[in-house]
Amino acid sequence: MAKMTALKILEEAAALKQQKSKDYQGSQFEEEDYFPFGDLSYMQMVHTKYLRMRSVLDQEHTNFESLEDSLIDMINYCAMWAAYIVNKEQSDEK
Repeated sequence: MAKMTALKILEEAAALKQQKSKDYQGSQFEEEDYFPFGDLSYMQMVHTKYLRMRSVLDQEHTNFESLEDSLIDMINYCAMWAAYIVNKEQSDEK
């Protein structure tokens, strides 16, 4: 089996993001609609994932979301937040 690398994890995160986007943005909603309070909404999601990771580490066994799942979700939330910031800065420049 090939060694896991950070690049492979980022590729997995991107693939997961694409799959989930089809479910979440498959209707009339845009990604930004899920974060109505801007930076505070993104920070809330990152914080929620952080708490989930702490909870997973405190337990011997979890039934659903693993530490790796939470880390990949956090990667995606951080990437969405970074995109939001860049897009906001670009729209402020106009």
